Parts: sequence; structure tokens; C-alpha cells
Amino acid sequence: MSSVPTPVLTAANLHRRYSVRRGLFAAPGTVHALAGVSFTVLPGRTLAVVGESGCGKSTLARVLTMIEAPDEGQLLIDGNDPAQASEAERRTLRRAVQIVFQNPYGSLNPRQTVGQALMEPLRVNGESDAAAREHQARDMLRKVGLREEHFGRYPHMFSGGQRQRVAIARALMLKPRVLVLDEPVSALDVSIRAQVLNLLVELQAEMQVAYVFISHDLGVVRHVADEVMVMYLGRAVETGPRAALFGDPQHPYTQALLSATPTVDASARRQRVILKGELPSPLKPPAGCAFHTRCPIAEARCREQRPELAPVGAQQVACLVRQAPAAP
Repeated sequence: MSSVPTPVLTAANLHRRYSVRRGLFAAPGTVHALAGVSFTVLPGRTLAVVGESGCGKSTLARVLTMIEAPDEGQLLIDGNDPAQASEAERRTLRRAVQIVFQNPYGSLNPRQTVGQALMEPLRVNGESDAAAREHQARDMLRKVGLREEHFGRYPHMFSGGQRQRVAIARALMLKPRVLVLDEPVSALDVSIRAQVLNLLVELQAEMQVAYVFISHDLGVVRHVADEVMVMYLGRAVETGPRAALFGDPQHPYTQALLSATPTVDASARRQRVILKGELPSPLKPPAGCAFHTRCPIAEARCREQRPELAPVGAQQVACLVRQAPAAP
């Protein structure tokens, strides 16, 4: 009997808050960028995180890559807690989680050749053999579909798609267990986007690296995800397997996002769900369910009770109406 794989990444009730100034005489405000996010990611699998701008996706990426520490909750990488680790152990854990940013040109040093950019993580992390560093860098360059002559070129000499391939190659140089991809294809043309997505799928199959794929594009998510987590104002409102979430979305916010996704397949088109109003300010989120101010099925109890994730079908859904419809 096969055993259940051990999660490579576990997030338990992550919170991240920021204090912001609101004027010369006003008291500082607090933005709850993450307000209790939990999930697990298995080796070789992809968790997609979706939601509108301001929902906390990029803050989650910074916490997962240990750029910032959570204010509450626990992050485990292969069962190890960075908050409890020694400095040496924390350096090892940082190698295990790497990130690819949205803008590859902004994340590459314009004064370094591609070869130097790929070899630098190895040098910084203790690989003293220059020949070994160069061999690994050239091998990774081939894996991401670039040619031998690209090794000595500078970032400005590449197209956007090629630069993103370089950024992916650099992130994979340390053979991480988890790769956080923060909107990795949103700045690329549609045809190039498909090539990069297919490359990511191939690399994952070869290296068994886990992906946390952050995106606002549900069409892209449908192509790459195994599991999907939908976020709204720092909280997860629906999580579940890709097929279940796309085939039978339960939360009204998920339904609205999917109804706005363009598709050429007439049979897959949904009745458009129009959300009223704007995204509330994270400085003062609504009481009760944070989505009730825009929700087409909100009830009076939604203004007072905050829903937690609970099973609805194959998904986990944070919606009082879906969990227990009001009695007639």
C-alpha cells in the first residue's frame, strides 16, 4: 500500500500585519495583509493562489520565501520551522524555497552576464569549484530552452520570454524543494506565455519541485494548478482540487471570478456575475464576512458572523449560506 507523501510546505494560520500612517494627527492604521491562511503543498504538485489585487497574494509570497516573518502562525518547510531554526539551518531552508518574480528584467543584474547570474547562487552558497559552477549553469541553461551562446550575453540582449527563462533557471540552480512563482507570465505575450507555462510543467515533472503559483489569471491557473486557493482580503474563501473548483465553484466570489474569465468555448461560458461596489479597504475590513458588502446572496447573518473554511462538496468554502442555508 502506497504511503501518503509528506508535505514539503505547510502554512498554518499565517498572519501578517503592517502599520501605516494615515496623516499627521491621525493614529496609525493596521493593514491585515494575511489574516489566517493555511494550506499544504506536496512534492511535485502545484498550488495556485488567485484573487484580486490587494488580497494578500504577494505578501504570502514574501512570507513563504522568508523575506518577511509572519506575525502569527507557523510556516514549515519539510517539517522544519524557520522561526525556531539556527542561522545555519535558516540558510539551508532559504535554499529550499526560491522565487520567480513578475518582471524578469527588474530581478536580473544588468551588469552580469546570464552565466554569471546563474553561477552566483552556487558561489554564495559555498560551491568553490568554478568549473563545477559553470558546468551546472550551462546545464540549467539547456534545461530552460536557451542555447550555449546565451551564456555570455547580458539581460538587455534577450526578449521578455527569454529573460523569464533565465529567471526560472537562476531560481532552480540551488535545486529548491519549492518554487514560488509570483505572476510569472503576466507580463508576457500570449504565445510566449504558453511556452513558459509548458516549460514550467516539464521542469516540475523532471525535478519534482513543488510550485506555489500566484496569479490573477484563472485561464493560466486552469493550465498549471493541481489545487487552487481563492483569497479575498487576506483570507482564503475557497480551496479545492482544480477540477472541482472550476467545474462547480461554491463561493460567490469564486463564481464571479470564473464568470469574468474569457473563453472561446461556448459550452464553458458562465452567466456573468456582476459584483457591486469596490474592494473594501484592508485598513477597515467589514465585520462578519468580509465579502458581504459585494455578495449577491448575502444574508443578515453574514454582516455579523465570520465564516471559516468548511467542507462543501469537494472544496473547503468560507460561506455561511453555502455551508448551511437559512431555514425557510
